[in-house]
Amino acid sequence: MKNEAIFLKCTQQVSVSKTTTPEFYRLYLQSILLCLKEQGILNDIQVQYSFDILHCQGI
Repeated sequence: MKNEAIFLKCTQQVSVSKTTTPEFYRLYLQSILLCLKEQGILNDIQVQYSFDILHCQGI
């Protein structure tokens, strides 16, 4: 599975949080983790562990 965030469009200003926009919030956190991996700050195992934690937290 390839993890990739794609911005489609924005029609209005919305408040972003875990409760108001859970899918966006999850993709935002995943994109941060993938950026850290790309920069060499996190390795594959650390990223996968972080994804697992987010999943367990319902994010």
